[in-house]
Amino acid sequence: MGVAMQSPVETLNEGQKASLALTANTIRGLSMDAIQAANSGHPGLPLGCAELAAYLYGHLLQHNPKNPNWINRDRFVLSAGHGSMLLYASLHLAGFDVSLDDIKNFRKLHSPTAGHPEYRELPGIETTTGPLGQGVATGIGMAFGQKIMEAQFGVERQGLLNSKTYILAGDGCIMEGISAEACSFAGHNNLDNVVLIYDANDICLDGPIDECLSEDTAKRYEAYGWHVQTIDGHDLNDIDNACRAAAAHQGQPCLIIAKTTIGFGAPNMAGTSDVHGKALGDDERRLAKEALNIPQDPEFFVPQEVYDFFAGRAQDGQALEAAWTQTWDAWAAENPEQAKAWRIAESKELTQDMIRAIQNTDCGSGATRQLSSKVLQTIHDVVPFVIGGSADLSCSDSTMMKSGGVVSAKDYSGRNIKYGVREFAMGAIASGLTLQGQIVPYVGTFLMFSDYMRNAIRVAALMKIPVIYQFTHDSVLLGEDGPTHQPVEHLASLRAIPGLIVMRPGDSTEVKAAWVTALQRQQPVALILSRQGVPELEGSSFEGTQKGGYILKKEASDALDFCILTTGSECELALEVAEAKEAEGKSVRVVSIPSFELFNEQSSDYQNEVLGNATQYVSIEAQSTFGWHQYVGRDGICIGVDRFGISAPLADIKEEFGLTLEKVLEKLA
Repeated sequence: MGVAMQSPVETLNEGQKASLALTANTIRGLSMDAIQAANSGHPGLPLGCAELAAYLYGHLLQHNPKNPNWINRDRFVLSAGHGSMLLYASLHLAGFDVSLDDIKNFRKLHSPTAGHPEYRELPGIETTTGPLGQGVATGIGMAFGQKIMEAQFGVERQGLLNSKTYILAGDGCIMEGISAEACSFAGHNNLDNVVLIYDANDICLDGPIDECLSEDTAKRYEAYGWHVQTIDGHDLNDIDNACRAAAAHQGQPCLIIAKTTIGFGAPNMAGTSDVHGKALGDDERRLAKEALNIPQDPEFFVPQEVYDFFAGRAQDGQALEAAWTQTWDAWAAENPEQAKAWRIAESKELTQDMIRAIQNTDCGSGATRQLSSKVLQTIHDVVPFVIGGSADLSCSDSTMMKSGGVVSAKDYSGRNIKYGVREFAMGAIASGLTLQGQIVPYVGTFLMFSDYMRNAIRVAALMKIPVIYQFTHDSVLLGEDGPTHQPVEHLASLRAIPGLIVMRPGDSTEVKAAWVTALQRQQPVALILSRQGVPELEGSSFEGTQKGGYILKKEASDALDFCILTTGSECELALEVAEAKEAEGKSVRVVSIPSFELFNEQSSDYQNEVLGNATQYVSIEAQSTFGWHQYVGRDGICIGVDRFGISAPLADIKEEFGLTLEKVLEKLA
């Protein structure tokens, strides 16, 4: 069987250098013209990094633009997403399905060439970037995913998953805390398939970088365990030598500090913050084109030599994938079970057998985090493409798949990732694991700390990618840890993110349904779980949970006095209240709404059937009441927690916040 190792990167010859130099100026010309046409954008980075992009797309990256999703492609992530025209111009020239009209419509309404790169909008965009630093962490996640799956399938010798991820970052990415978290993590895990290129132009949006940054970045990254080089980012020989060294380097991630001039070629603006985030203007654009020997007319000019050069590169990419496919076919013939697992991982399909196994998990009663832990052990056994992880809390948030082993630099084949106390990076790395193509990740921490990773959750929702977040310690009811650890506004905050499914199950049936839902949805899902115990609820429904809401307890008569809506651990209290009110002769319905988002997807007929026509609507949830009036109405009674928590035992907490049977009955008198 042949070995599909990536080819060693050859040294540039003089003809290639000439083609790449012409490509660099073509990228500059397209970028200047697109930004000027939009009268909006960031020309500084595309002008300053044009040689880097020309080299990556014109020589280094091993990919196939005709099949942008080839699993073993080299990936390029533009973490400094404000410089999006660099990426769009490069993709167009390289032969991806990005037209010149797309570039001419840069930043226009409904154009795929958005202000910042958006995943799914154009082939070749590996992830949504813009919030600085997240591209670094997400790219590291992609590379980490390749390492994990390479080890799980045992294909290290075949070279079937040996690609690299190249990330271009600016000063803002380097300064953001998420990149520090993620790069520390990458160094700890010896991710030698990551190459981070730092556009070190000494300028940030507000002015010279020395006004806000004086660290020795090279030493910091060496301390993380990275291999570091510093080069002239405009010198193709320097770029070639550094990138070839990084491509061959083993055992460490690589940082290339590329010293560049922001706005290179613009005679009056280069090297200043003025060129960072606004169009050059017609006069400066004309002078820049003159200095760079770029034709003034027509606009959006691409020399035929550049198109011809990249046509040859595209053929090389197709041949590379074809050779890889032959190697994969030979490996699959010799390893049919592993090949079957590969296909299952690529499809990420939750089969009926998997669903039945999850439903049949013996959970009993307990805290919903404990019930979830039991479900996770089943998931480990029957859903092979799920990879777990936690931010130093697996022993408390119950996320560990006990038979799964821990992923480490010594053995990437485990099913559990220890992220350390790096919540923000964990969220973005999980997105990268998803984007690798063969993994559905879940990550865990306390609900309170979802704030640390909120922007990563938001970007995952924007991309509509399946990442599962398990948040435990879900309310003030966790007790003595006090207000710093007691989430109050967090459910409402997460529910406000478009495209995020939030589920707060109340017993084992609802927990199982929540996990099945999370594994089926092609979007991010947050599971909100308790530390305090819950009983098995009579009347709980797997199907109803998947619809987001259902009747947990039917009223005794048609005349409906009270409809109590609730979630999670407060389902027990709602049922107690219903029983007490019925003893007073009242007709009471209890509705479990574990997910606002799923319930709101249902037809109005279903929603009306569940909610009924009650005289009084009531919500009970040990969190902020924000959002509940959509169901209980303006005159509804919302029982919850609209102030910060307090440190006390559980019973005292319930009394303090009116979450006892007696206190609720007082409000419903």
